[in-house]
Amino acid sequence: MARLPTPTSCSTLIFAATDTTSGALARLLHLLAQHPDVQEKLRKEVVDAFTTRGEDLDYDGVSALPYLDAVIRETLRV
Repeated sequence: MARLPTPTSCSTLIFAATDTTSGALARLLHLLAQHPDVQEKLRKEVVDAFTTRGEDLDYDGVSALPYLDAVIRETLRV
């Protein structure tokens, strides 16, 4: 029978997940601040998506943004 995780290990996993997410977001914002040309191109793509699809940009709509995907992947790669 498999052992269930202890509350301590659960809280460690939750902290690790939020810590890495916040670190990735901080790095993304830092890189966008250093590269205003990338920031402007990304902003244009997102604004165009909202204009085309309306205010409700769902998961599929966000997933269909190639430049956003490239920026996120490059941020995680670095």
